[in-house]
Amino acid sequence: MRIEVSDLSFSAGGKRILDGVGAVFEGSCIYGIIGPNGSGKTTLLRHIYRQYPSKGHIRMDDRPIDDYPSREYARRVAVMMQTYPEADLRVCEVVQSGRYPYKRVMMPYGREDEAITEQILRQTRLWELRDRRIHTLSGGESQRVMIARCLVQQPEVIILDEPTNHLDIRYRVELMETLRAFGGMVIITLHDLNLAARYCDHIDVMKDGTLLASGTPEDVLCAEILNEAFDTTIRVVEHDGQLIIGV
Repeated sequence: MRIEVSDLSFSAGGKRILDGVGAVFEGSCIYGIIGPNGSGKTTLLRHIYRQYPSKGHIRMDDRPIDDYPSREYARRVAVMMQTYPEADLRVCEVVQSGRYPYKRVMMPYGREDEAITEQILRQTRLWELRDRRIHTLSGGESQRVMIARCLVQQPEVIILDEPTNHLDIRYRVELMETLRAFGGMVIITLHDLNLAARYCDHIDVMKDGTLLASGTPEDVLCAEILNEAFDTTIRVVEHDGQLIIGV
C-alpha cells in the first residue's frame, strides 16, 4: 500500500490552508502528523479520506483516490471519526456497521460479518459490553468501540484525527498499542509529542499549511525543528533509548 500526496494546495474563506504539500505514506507503519493548531493537519487528512476532493493530487497505489468507487475505497481505508453515532445503538451494532462496505444492498449482515464482529469485539475487550448503549460508555470505552469499528472493516489503512484528545494516559496508551498491533498502515494526527515519539515510525511536521520536516522520530523530534514549528521553547532529552519531550 502506498499513498502519495503531491503539490496539494487548498484554500477556504480566502485563506490558504495547505500550500503545496507533498508526502508519501507507504507500508505497514504508523505515520504521525504533528504541528500547532491551524497548521493544516486535519485538512490534509480530510483530503486523504476524500471528504475534500484531491483533484488528482493524491494517489493510492498509483491511482487517483477520487477514481476509486466508494465501496472499494471503504474496504481499503477506514476512518476513525471524532463524533459518535447519534442513534442510541448498542456497542455490537456500532462495531458491526464497519462491515457495511461488504454488505449486499438491502440485505442483512451475514454469518461472516457476525463472526468478524465477534472476533474484533473480543480482541478489543468489548465483548462484555456488546449490549450496552453507546451513549452509556466512558470516553475510553467509546474510543475502543470506534477503533473496533475500523478494525471490523478489515482495511489496509486506518486514518485517525487527534483520537487521544480528552483521554487520560491509560486510554491513550491503550489506543496506541491497539494501533501498533493492527499490522497495516496508520495515519494519525497527534498533539501529544511523547506519544508520537514512542509509537510513530515516521513523523511529518506541519506549520502554516506546509510540510516543515519529515522523517523518523529521531530525525525530526529535535528542539530546533519543534521550536520552529510551535514557536516556543521545547526541550528534548533521551532516556533509556526513548525521547522525552517537554517545555
